[in-house]
Amino acid sequence: LVVAADDGVKQQTIDSISCARQAGVPLVIAINKCDLETADPMKVMTELTAYDILTEDFGGDVLVSQISAKTKTNLDDLLDKVMLQAELQGLRANPNRSAEGIVIEAKVERGLGTVATTLIKKGTLRVGDIFVAGETYGKVRAMISTTDGKTRLEESTPSTPVRIVGFGGIPCAGDAFTVAETEQQARELAENRQRIAREKVSSLYQNDLMSSVARTFGASKETREMCVLVKADVQGSAEALTRALRELKLENDEAVVTVKVLISEAGEVSKSDIAIASVTPGTTVLAFNVPAAFAAMEDARLNGVNIEYYNIVYDAIESVESRMQEVLSPTPEGQYVGSAVVQEVFDIGGTGNIAGSRCQDGMLRKGGNARVMRGDKILKESMFKTLRNFKAEVDTIEEGNECGIGLSDFEAFEPGDIVECYVE
Repeated sequence: LVVAADDGVKQQTIDSISCARQAGVPLVIAINKCDLETADPMKVMTELTAYDILTEDFGGDVLVSQISAKTKTNLDDLLDKVMLQAELQGLRANPNRSAEGIVIEAKVERGLGTVATTLIKKGTLRVGDIFVAGETYGKVRAMISTTDGKTRLEESTPSTPVRIVGFGGIPCAGDAFTVAETEQQARELAENRQRIAREKVSSLYQNDLMSSVARTFGASKETREMCVLVKADVQGSAEALTRALRELKLENDEAVVTVKVLISEAGEVSKSDIAIASVTPGTTVLAFNVPAAFAAMEDARLNGVNIEYYNIVYDAIESVESRMQEVLSPTPEGQYVGSAVVQEVFDIGGTGNIAGSRCQDGMLRKGGNARVMRGDKILKESMFKTLRNFKAEVDTIEEGNECGIGLSDFEAFEPGDIVECYVE
């Protein structure tokens, strides 16, 4: 269980503790980031006692190691304690059987194709073995050591991470890796899993379609989507970013904005990615730790497709949230030049309601685009129809002056409303 020494116990820590207890497995605590000045390992161990986790320092039996992944401090101590716990539990793997493991990450490398870092849990994996992993299968063409990234291996034993070459597709992080007896058996198993996945996607699509229809005909809120295309260095990063983006949702009294991920996969941004993104206006390509091919960048420039580069997931999410806010509350065309606060509303017979206002910053211009705000809610986007200073019709109102505002198709003013002015 990894806990940051400067953050302490968070919700994800609590969830991990619950998972470990449900699985009935012991914990080894790694308190990370101990190299920071704000690190407080004692605070972390104290907070863990609230969840019945007593470390050795507090008279309990839970092993704890204070480490720094950045400076590689105390990593040997952590590994020793993991091995000690495994010895106490009598955990042993049988190397004399067909290999089983789990995919840690996968990516596409030039000259090698799909390369997946896999941790062997049971048995011994050898070059030439037929395997299936998630919805893909293949044959081990090469195994590369993760220690130096160059040494070729002929076999891999339990507890050994190894980079495997020979996948027919890109597996997902967390997929089970299993050696099959024959290629036909592996292919049939992978095809069955692909069929189940397609049926699941189809079912989700039908549910989303029905929900969309229900929202369209049964509710007054407008549904808007922001389209993105995700490319990452490894499949695990693409999945994590995609999962976070799909959970984003912004709404107000008038509309709901969600994120639609068109593509989520490992590899550099290609021309085909730009072609897909250019079909839907406003689509953004998120490149996470990957470059874009020169041809793709040229196509993006010609088609007006925006490519954004990130190496931190939270930065990408914040950028998307900012764009979602723009989709939810679009800014009127033109440049913001000023605003006024409504002080009183007057009914001028056939003219309709006029907002008696004071220009609080910048200037207001007759004929400019207007946006009426009430708190953080956008009431209306309109145009300045009339602009009066006392009884005289004027073209502009400067900051600090009082005026009467009439909009082309809005009269439901209330004192305290903000009227913003935008000029093209």
